[in-house]
Amino acid sequence: MRRETLFRISQLAVTLALLAACGGPQYPNCNNDSNCHAGEFCVNGRCQQCRPGGNDCPPGQQCSDGACEPIEGWCNSASDCPQGQECQGNRCITPMTSNGTDNNPGQCSLSAAYFEYDSSDLAGSTRTTLQSNAQCIQSRDIAHVRLVGHCDPRGTEEYNLALGDRRARAAQQFLHNLGIDNSRMQTQSMGEEMARGTDDSSWVQDRRVDFEER
Repeated sequence: MRRETLFRISQLAVTLALLAACGGPQYPNCNNDSNCHAGEFCVNGRCQQCRPGGNDCPPGQQCSDGACEPIEGWCNSASDCPQGQECQGNRCITPMTSNGTDNNPGQCSLSAAYFEYDSSDLAGSTRTTLQSNAQCIQSRDIAHVRLVGHCDPRGTEEYNLALGDRRARAAQQFLHNLGIDNSRMQTQSMGEEMARGTDDSSWVQDRRVDFEER
C-alpha cells in the first residue's frame, strides 16, 4: 500500500512538471500579444508598453525602450510653454516679431542627428537635436525636408541601406510626434555610400541622418 501511494505521488509530480513545461512563457516573456497584459505588446519576446516607431503612446509621449515617456518641449496650449513662447504644432516656439523675424538673434538651421553603432534607436543627444530641428522647421515654416540616413562602412551594402532607412524613419516618426506633418518630410537611405571614416573615432560621423531643405 505504501509503495502504491509513493508511485501515485511520483506520477502526480511528473504530470505537474509536464503541465508546467507545456504552459506559456512566464511574464514578461512572451510569444505573442496574448501573453501580455491588456494594452501591452510582445516585442522581441518581451511584453512592453509600446512598439518602437509605433503610435502606441498618448499625445505628448514617445516610445523609449518599450515605455511611453513625456516628450520634452511638447505642448497642448500656451499655458504649457515658458513665458514669451507660443504653442504651435504642439511645440513651444518663440513668436515672430512684426518685421517677420523671431525674437532671438540669428536664424536657426537644421543639424545632423547622430546614432550609435548598428542602431536606429534615438539616444538622448539624438532626441535633443531632433527637438531643435522640429522647432526650427516650425519657426521658419520650412515647407519640405528630406531626411537622409547614413551608415559607417561596416556591414554589407544591403544591410546598411536598410539600417540607413530605419534611422531616417525613426527620425521622421519622432518629428511627427512633435507636430511636423509627414507631408513635409521625405526619407531616403544612402547606406554606406557617403561614408568617409576609417576608424572608430571617424566612423561616428558616418552614423547619422542629414536634414536637407527642399
